Amino acid sequence: MTTAVIGATGRVGSEIVRGLLARGETVTALVRDPDKARRAFGEPEGLRVRSTRLDDPRELAEALDGIRAVFIAMGSIGTEGVIQLVAINAAAHAPSIEQVTRLSVLNASAGSLGINQRAHHSIDDFASSTGVPYSTIRPAIFSASMLAGAREMRISRTWTGLADRGRTALIDHRDVAEAGVRVLLDPALWNAHYDLTGPVAMSWPEALELLSAELGEQVRFKVANDRQFLDGLIGAGVPAGTAELLMAREWAILAGENDYTTETFQQLTGTPARPLQEFLHEHRAQFAG
Repeated sequence: MTTAVIGATGRVGSEIVRGLLARGETVTALVRDPDKARRAFGEPEGLRVRSTRLDDPRELAEALDGIRAVFIAMGSIGTEGVIQLVAINAAAHAPSIEQVTRLSVLNASAGSLGINQRAHHSIDDFASSTGVPYSTIRPAIFSASMLAGAREMRISRTWTGLADRGRTALIDHRDVAEAGVRVLLDPALWNAHYDLTGPVAMSWPEALELLSAELGEQVRFKVANDRQFLDGLIGAGVPAGTAELLMAREWAILAGENDYTTETFQQLTGTPARPLQEFLHEHRAQFAG
């Protein structure tokens, strides 16, 4: 089976590519920057890197000719959101396509407080309207999201945020990719949505307790109000749109939208999801300073 991966050099997309290649599958990475892809993957057998203008419907249609399945791992808003719509529409009109699987997000719904969740729900609605054979992988917040606060933690042993309460079951992005590979390779799993979480729901302060144990010194959660949080993000160079997404993510956590776990990863793979402690141990140096 030949699978095209859009967003192949991203955190999850790159692991999807590696996972498929490790299983002897043929992969076509549709990328804007072939050199970046080659630096990421080298030139392994089974991988074709194809330079593609992802916002060009005609070019995408040509790239999807002969492809059986597509995995899309991109953002949900702005340019990347538009590219997702273009890619889904192109796949819907490609005769060879039997399945589109897309990286979404937990609680993708019109009623979520999260901007990302609402945007993903809108993309799902569009996919439904095209009639394309369609699945999604819907993970909780990635464990890797804690790396965004690593610099502050190194300097001050604090992490500033809004959500000092409310829990989320952080999931390792490698587990997300593994679930995606399982779905791609098993037609019996197609045309469904998979909600993925880590093994334990916890608050940001509780996650920092685990990091404190790993480092052997206390890292505390510093509660900010909305204005302070936004100013801090903008001052750190975070683009305004991304800052808005992060604020809405915190509001969703405070509202309890993410306070649950699922067994979906274990059902798909037969193994338990990685605990947060494992991720923190592997990335200890980035927090320790």
